[in-house]
Amino acid sequence: MIATAQFWLGGLFWIGAALIAANLAYLALCMAAVWASKPPAASRFAVPPCVTLLKPLCGLEDGLELGLESFLGQQIEGQLRVVFGVAQDTDPALVLARQVAARYPQVDVRFVIDSTVHGPNPKVSNLINMARHAAPEGFGQEPGNVVMLSDSDILIGPGVLQRALDGLAVDGVGAVTALYRARPGIAGDRWRTFAAWFLDYWFLPMAVLHARLAPLSVTYGPLTAVRADVLERAGGLAALADHLSDDAELGRLVREQGMAVAFTPDIAETLVNDAHLAELFDHELRWSRTVRGLDPLGFFASVVSHPGPLALLVLAFPGWLALALILAPLVMRYGLVRLVEQRFGRAAGMARPGLAGLWLRDLYCFAVWAAACVVSRVGWRGAKLDIAHKGILAGDGGQPR
Repeated sequence: MIATAQFWLGGLFWIGAALIAANLAYLALCMAAVWASKPPAASRFAVPPCVTLLKPLCGLEDGLELGLESFLGQQIEGQLRVVFGVAQDTDPALVLARQVAARYPQVDVRFVIDSTVHGPNPKVSNLINMARHAAPEGFGQEPGNVVMLSDSDILIGPGVLQRALDGLAVDGVGAVTALYRARPGIAGDRWRTFAAWFLDYWFLPMAVLHARLAPLSVTYGPLTAVRADVLERAGGLAALADHLSDDAELGRLVREQGMAVAFTPDIAETLVNDAHLAELFDHELRWSRTVRGLDPLGFFASVVSHPGPLALLVLAFPGWLALALILAPLVMRYGLVRLVEQRFGRAAGMARPGLAGLWLRDLYCFAVWAAACVVSRVGWRGAKLDIAHKGILAGDGGQPR
């Protein structure tokens, strides 16, 4: 029996060691991708474009006022029309948006209040309603027309929209999208900071690596600009209504037309306002389950990006070797943290994690990943959405609160 126990303990050690080795290789690739990242190509439209920016809103969030101002204060070459949309006229975000818009009388701002449901994805229903009211005849087939999409909880710096348009003006590019880092909605809040670490130090380098290994084929919610004619040929916003990851589906539809998706040169900031662990878990579970629906093999393989408690298998053989194997991923992850900050910066109010914080965050990431392996229903702003094959949403989902 002693020999059998030693055999199984030895097996656990080597499984743990293999997972750690895979994690170290993954982190090395992330570091190389972040180090090699460079600004994308840029051009200029021969004729300044007509731009429609769709900004769906749903409820008040910490930092929302600052985020809205960061968009309304933008200047571009060409016409800019900003459309805010809500499902209910009682939404407090609508009151705030009207107040902020009043400070920018030079900007063409429109407000849409419409609760019509066009599918199980509530954000896309909002977008469709906004487009229907703001551009009832469509966005047009002229190459110079551009549609921009941006989630409500986003901040951008001066000149970001113009530089996004410059990226979209490059021949063969059908859409541009912004990478993003996190900004705690309340600076110093422990749960918001804990949540923000994932976006900056897990998601961001992973996104850069994916774009390095293969042509970019997804867009991201913080900011995406797409040529209006490309969007119309794809079936318009209605083509996204049944997808949990409408951003990924938009990228796929652009690529399907033989057009490229490119990054903008700027990093957007997304406000993180998960106030407690249960809310954060619900949020990240939706993300993780989305990835599983879109790319099951990639999802299951991603366990090496956050080995969590699996690395503790090496403790079956305690000693300096086991301790070194457990510490190595943490030290390397910390090196990736510093490299990400060097390349992409760090948002105001964002605290850098230490080794203990990184380990706890990794355990949490693993717990989310494990839950996403088995669930088929996720929460979204009070609504419950059922996920079918490839991230397709089943049922009407209801409107979010």
